[in-house]
Amino acid sequence: MTKAELETITVWDENGLGNLSLFIPLFSESLNVVLFPDYDQPREVTDKMTAIVNDLLQIKPEQLGRVKELLWEECLFAFHVADYGVEQQEGETHVEAHLREFGISNAEDALSKGTIKEIHIADEFTNRYAEIKVDTCSDNYISLVVKNGRIIDFGDDGVHLGWFEEDDLYLHKKRQKLMAE
Repeated sequence: MTKAELETITVWDENGLGNLSLFIPLFSESLNVVLFPDYDQPREVTDKMTAIVNDLLQIKPEQLGRVKELLWEECLFAFHVADYGVEQQEGETHVEAHLREFGISNAEDALSKGTIKEIHIADEFTNRYAEIKVDTCSDNYISLVVKNGRIIDFGDDGVHLGWFEEDDLYLHKKRQKLMAE
């Protein structure tokens, strides 16, 4: 997609955000995309925004496996660190009880029971980032982080993308450390 094509389909709102709808091949559906210009910048489509949109349009179907892995990891992490009030049955761990109650047994379930909501594109970092917003199977709202066309990790909604400038697995490592304690 060219910058001119992107400009044609983008509608800027009163908050200075660009809004458009794009068919995302990875998910085989159209999603709302929100463009966030860098601070103090005019409301316009930039070359970097165009590159990020093209990154999203070119994500290979094989990366759906990565989406499933990350949503499964989010589910296990959420049930490890939070209590949703689920009663454990005899011989069941805290996590197993939550998986049973939520009807989730694998990464496929984690994807099918979540909802891809929209995509945010940030223009303020050295690398090219998009956040795929997901309402997860564990009832959390997260961002799948896309960096330079690769789905690398996830974080809570509003995750600071700067953490990923030097380390693609910055938050993954933090989660693993917390779960090991």
